[in-house]
Amino acid sequence: MKSKTILIVILIMILSFSIAFVYFNNFASSNKPKEITYYNYSPGGEFITNLKGDRKFVKATIKLQVADKNTLKILEERTPQIRDLIIQILRGKTDQDVEGPEGQEKLKNDIKNQINKIIGERKIVNVYFEEFIVQ
Repeated sequence: MKSKTILIVILIMILSFSIAFVYFNNFASSNKPKEITYYNYSPGGEFITNLKGDRKFVKATIKLQVADKNTLKILEERTPQIRDLIIQILRGKTDQDVEGPEGQEKLKNDIKNQINKIIGERKIVNVYFEEFIVQ
């Protein structure tokens, strides 16, 4: 009788540990946010162009951030088109348009939105200026 009780207790403990193991490995971990890998794309070297209505120039080095490798491949295939678009956007701005943090943030959003129109909605996650000079 005593050996049956010990055997039942051991089986209950094994079953409890098994259930806890399955729960913590499968269900508890699903609540954790999954880490997203981002990829950076450079549309080639720096951009140097004049600004609208002024004798001022802008020099910028830009990186685009994407969330998947397929978008990265699309961007690489369309580099000339993307460079042309960025130059058009820059040439359409005045020095007041790109002045200060607000102006640069608006310029980043313009670049992101226009490129997203070409390659598909919301593929570009962020735009970064590695260098930005107005002279």
